[in-house]
Amino acid sequence: MGQRLSTVPPMTLVIGYGNDLRSDDAAGVRAAGLLAEHHPEHRTIVVRQLTPELAADIAMADRVVFLDAYPAEKDGASLRVERVREDGEAHESALAHHCDPASLLRLSRYLFGTAPEAWVVGIPAFSFDIGETTSPATSHWIDEAVGLIEGSAFFSGLRKKGKLSRARHSGEGRNPEKRPEAE
Repeated sequence: MGQRLSTVPPMTLVIGYGNDLRSDDAAGVRAAGLLAEHHPEHRTIVVRQLTPELAADIAMADRVVFLDAYPAEKDGASLRVERVREDGEAHESALAHHCDPASLLRLSRYLFGTAPEAWVVGIPAFSFDIGETTSPATSHWIDEAVGLIEGSAFFSGLRKKGKLSRARHSGEGRNPEKRPEAE
């Protein structure tokens, strides 16, 4: 028998995480929301923190993009794009209350026998004050992160559908899948 070729396009899982009540810490959440709104063909999950339960979703994906904010200085800020390696340094136990992306890949492989290729896109954040809006500087970097993901060869399953504006950072529009918070 010959080999059957699948006509199903690769599935990209986007996981945006951060605290949407701490201003710029919501950068990953906001970027994931924009991608979910414009790319419903790909799965998007929004959480406040990474937890072991995400390993099952990760195991079903062909690739995973983690979106998160990182504290940055205004001078020299840029997007940080890093390939996630399973053999990377573990910051938390895979069975802890929360995890890092490398721990989730290892847990996915351990439990389900597979772990997809994965990247972390770090979005510069400048204010972690209590609030539900992002600063203008972080809003700019959210747009840049979305543009990078839409146009990148690494994420070829995402087709660019036009420029997304900062006005959409309010979180309105199509809601990505939200997970209940771990207690």
